[in-house]
Amino acid sequence: MSTCPGCGLTTSDTGGDPPAEHVASAACYRLYGELLARDYSDPDYYRRAHQMVVDAYAAQHAGGTSRREIQTVALCLMTLCLFCEDGIRPAEGPRLHQQMAANRPTFTWLPPTPQQQHLLTVADVLPARNAAEYECLVRRWAGQVWQAWAPHHATIRNWNSQALGGAIGRQPNN
Repeated sequence: MSTCPGCGLTTSDTGGDPPAEHVASAACYRLYGELLARDYSDPDYYRRAHQMVVDAYAAQHAGGTSRREIQTVALCLMTLCLFCEDGIRPAEGPRLHQQMAANRPTFTWLPPTPQQQHLLTVADVLPARNAAEYECLVRRWAGQVWQAWAPHHATIRNWNSQALGGAIGRQPNN
């Protein structure tokens, strides 16, 4: 048995090396790869949820303290905030990431919370039978991951305000 140190997913698949860029088991990362393959092979899946998939996975499997890892998780949490609280469409994610990183901000490391375990995972999203169900599951997963970072919400909202200059209206629903 293999248990992912990021999300707690337990699988019988024990082979392979864990990824360098995420705190994840090899098996969990392989499932993430399957999810990304689905996104890239179907424009409807990609348009509906791709950036939320990337952001939820990165935030659920955070832990590295290098500048690159801190920036990656910060940007993913910033867009998760906008998706979950402001209803921003996932298709806006790449543009928002560019805007957020434009002035080369320095983000501080946020320690992952223990609540990352026992949330929905990539394994819960994979069985989706169509793009609408997929989007629904990804939104639930992303929402749970966002809520797990609640102790850091004020910091993340502040990063968004600094990076976007109030361009996004703040309408928290938590």
